[in-house]
Parts: sequence; C-alpha cells; structure tokens
Amino acid sequence: MGRSFENLKGTYDYLPEKQIIREKIKDTLKPIFEKYGFAPVETPIVCMYDLLASKYAEGADILNEMYHLTDQGKRNLGLRYDLTITFSKLVSSNQNITMPFKRYEIGRVYRDGPVKLGRNREFTQCDVDVVGVKSIMAEAEYMLMTNEAYKNLGLDVEIEFNNRKLLSGIIKLVLGDISEDKLRKCIMLIDKFAKLTRKELLEEFEKIEVTEKQFDELSSYFSLGYEELKEKLASCESEQISQGLLEIGELYRYLEGTEALEHMVFAPYLARGIDIYTGTVWEVFLRGRKIGEQDFNLSIGGGGRYDKIITTFVDDGNEYPAVGMSFGLDVIYEVLALKNADQKTSTVDLFIIPFGTEVASFQLATALRNAGLKVEIEKASKKLKKSMMYANKINVPYVIVLGEDEIANGKLQLKNMESGENTEFAIDDYEKIAEFIHA
Repeated sequence: MGRSFENLKGTYDYLPEKQIIREKIKDTLKPIFEKYGFAPVETPIVCMYDLLASKYAEGADILNEMYHLTDQGKRNLGLRYDLTITFSKLVSSNQNITMPFKRYEIGRVYRDGPVKLGRNREFTQCDVDVVGVKSIMAEAEYMLMTNEAYKNLGLDVEIEFNNRKLLSGIIKLVLGDISEDKLRKCIMLIDKFAKLTRKELLEEFEKIEVTEKQFDELSSYFSLGYEELKEKLASCESEQISQGLLEIGELYRYLEGTEALEHMVFAPYLARGIDIYTGTVWEVFLRGRKIGEQDFNLSIGGGGRYDKIITTFVDDGNEYPAVGMSFGLDVIYEVLALKNADQKTSTVDLFIIPFGTEVASFQLATALRNAGLKVEIEKASKKLKKSMMYANKINVPYVIVLGEDEIANGKLQLKNMESGENTEFAIDDYEKIAEFIHA
C-alpha cells in the first residue's frame, strides 16, 4: 500500500483543469494593471516577525493567525499574511523610488484562521497599490480599473463604496466624543449592517454600551443615498463629515458618464472592517449576489485609501498617502468554477496520433507549434482507441491521426472531438490549420 499524505486544512492541490482557470484570472488581470500604469514587483514570503507585527496593535486577530517560524539562526520569523506590509517595507527600504510609485504583486499569503468558501490558509492575493498620491483621482482610476477587470473576467459586479471619514463622523455625531477603541468597535459592527438582523446587531451594540435609541439613530443614516445624506448633514459642523462628503462628491465628478459609475453603489455603512483605512473604501460583489440560482454573498475584491500606514512605517518626516486594493483570486476562482462548471478546459489545442509515422508526426507537431498551436503527440505504442480516450480525458478539442496514407496523399483529417466532424487540410498547410483551430 502506498504512502498517503493529507494537505493541511485550507491548502489545496490544483490539477490542470482547475489551475488553468486560476492562470487565466492572472493573465486577465496583469495587462489591465499595466494598462493603468502599475508595474510588477515581488517581495519575500518569509519575513522578520517584527515587520509583520508592526502593522497592527498587539492582540489583533490577524497576528493571532500568523504562521510563526524560526530559522537556524534562531531568528523570530513569520509567513506574510498580506502583501501590504511587504509593500510598506519595499517603499521604506528603497528611498530612491520615484513617487508616485505604482505596483502590483500576485503572490501567496498565509493565515492560520477559520477555513470556509473563499477563505483558505494558503491563498493568492492580487494587490494593486499606489503611494504618493493625495488626489481622489487615484480612487476614480481604481473604479475604472475594477470595473474593467471584472468585466474582462466575465463577471457582472457591483462596487459598493463609502468613506471612512464620513462614517466616523456620523458615529461621533450620534454617540458624542467616544474613545478610539469604542469608535473602532462601532465601525466593525456597522460593517455588518447588511449581514446581520436588527436583533443580532442590537445585541452586539449593547455589549459596547450603545443604546437602542442610539442604534436606531445610527441606522437612520445608513439607509440614505448620497444626496439625501448630504442634505440631512448640511448644517453639521463636523470636519470629518464635511471632508467625507466632499471626497465622495469629487469621486462622483471624476466618474460622471463612465461605465464604472453604473456599477457603483453608495453604501454608507460600508467600513471594510480593517483599521488601516482613512478615506474611500470599496468592496466588489456579484450583481444580485447570485451565480445562477445559487446565493453568493462573498466579496470578490476590495480596497481603499490608507494614508497613515506607510507614513508611520517609514517615519522619515514625509507623508506617504496610499490607495490599494486586492482582487481575491481564490474567491474569483470559486465563482468562475461554479459559473463555468460545464465548460471543458485544456492547455492543448491539438493531439497528434502517429500510425507508424513517428518522425513525420514529430515534424508536423513542430511546424504546427511554430504556427502558434499548443500541440501534444502520442508517444506510447497504444491502440488508436486508447489514444482517443486519452485525448478525451485531457479535453483536447482536436485530434489528427497521421498514417502512411495521409503522408502519401499529402492530406490529413482534423477531427473535432466534441462534434465528431472531420475537416480536410493539406498536410503542410500549417497556417490554415492554426487559423481554423483558433477561430
């Protein structure tokens, strides 16, 4: 009996039919990132623990989920839990970087937390960040890029957005001059407004000493659209509220008349739940929160402005305003896998089966590869039936059986494996064969 090893929970092997989808996601995103001026970087997976711990306060949930390591030098290390912290280190370590600096990185990150659909312990983040830009034009550019990226992935999405200054200002308007800790707890709960019932929310707010009357007053703001909220808060003297409304209005002006704006939904309760955000925040969902008839209420991307984290991290007296987002490759994969469950995937365009013509088949394969096709050849001495079964199993769309008669006649038959139809070509008409397969 052979040895059997299980994967660690929350880590997975992706066989070709799955990995093809994952690679297509990356191949779709990269040119869009570059179209908007972002350049690729790569940062270490294994980091010093002090670096990883510098982003959050002691006791933060994410630090409890970090994978800890030591090396032979007994150094305290960890596996990165996101790509933002290594981006901050990259900026800090390279003082000669020209600002603004725009980068994207696609890489593995690790969190020892609960495992559920779209949330693994080893997962891939596709992060796109810019540092050195204060203008709301940066957020507007992200909205365009986000809309284009998901459109090219074949997904109809809604981009929910809000502003953390506005949200914090409303909380202080209702609850008064509260501590930063209570403000943080309120923000975390408000972020669940669309996910929990009123009763569940009330129970949670009571734990942080927010009364039912205060809760209802807070709730009254979170059902309003931007213009309604702007009118209701017109006489408010809060600097945070004024600045938040101003930034949202500016974002609308930049995006007026764009397709992206048609996919954007103002959500005054949206917080993204992470401490680092200082301004605009957004999350991406499937429109209608469904795949076919199946409910799918998970975020498939999100981001926001975080003006303090790199500024604090570098700590050289300069400001490093930043905006970034993450496209959730793993959850996007889950969506596409469900959406295209019946579609066959293959990395091979054509399978050639030699029938006593191994050398000629090898030469044909080489010529067709040079014409732009992805070609595989049967290299084992199998019966024709078994070779055809193999081609079916790996989802090859076309097959050529090359025998002595084909070579003598200078003609070959290209078999469509789905329809069973054969199309005849001259044996050396490589470009026409490639054009036919790629059509």
